[in-house]
Amino acid sequence: MFVRALALLLVATAAKAQTIRGAVLAKREPHHHLVYEDQAIRVLRVSVPRHDTTLLHEHGPDYFWIALGASTVVNAKLGAPPAEITSKNLSIHYTVGKFAHVARNNALFPFNNITVELLQPQKNVHNLCEPAIADQPLDCAPPSPSTLSFSGASEHPAFSTSQLRVSLMTLDPGKVMRPTTQSHGTWLIALDTANVVSALAFDGKAKWVGGTLKAPAGTTWSLANHGTAPLRFLTVMRP
Repeated sequence: MFVRALALLLVATAAKAQTIRGAVLAKREPHHHLVYEDQAIRVLRVSVPRHDTTLLHEHGPDYFWIALGASTVVNAKLGAPPAEITSKNLSIHYTVGKFAHVARNNALFPFNNITVELLQPQKNVHNLCEPAIADQPLDCAPPSPSTLSFSGASEHPAFSTSQLRVSLMTLDPGKVMRPTTQSHGTWLIALDTANVVSALAFDGKAKWVGGTLKAPAGTTWSLANHGTAPLRFLTVMRP
């Protein structure tokens, strides 16, 4: 009886989390690989081989994704006509949640990206130096100590909300990146998980999990590139 009751509880919990009939949650879709999750973000590394199609899957929260390689994919959103999306390498896109879709990759190369679901409500979403939100103007201030959040690395501010700021960072060999502004914590997301083993050295108590690390609040931590090539990664900073 206990086992049956537990099974019923698990089914009820899953049903509550899933809101769109016939769709699986994105984190359970076979092409979406869950590598990190806490109370604020969920990181999925996504790979759809050429001529392959995902299951119908649901994105409950808002999310953003960064293209790992140039791509063209058909976005078949439930209840809407299919739309072809062409993305440049390392382009960043913000999407409002509460929908389900299928991604069809008709191209001759894989569709790879990192998807970051934002598990807390976001307000005042706006572009900085990346057209992450379609049909919205850029608000890209010239780089200066007053506009950037880190020293020692090249920062490309992508977009921000009232809750966070997302940037694409480039850290050259032998350089050390440090935060220059106070924050309530910063997530570092390596574009290539191999880099966290071979080159990206974090000076602090936090550990890499699936290529993601949550740095503590404040300005006391640093990140060094011990490799021989420039490395790129995302920062998700909570002001």
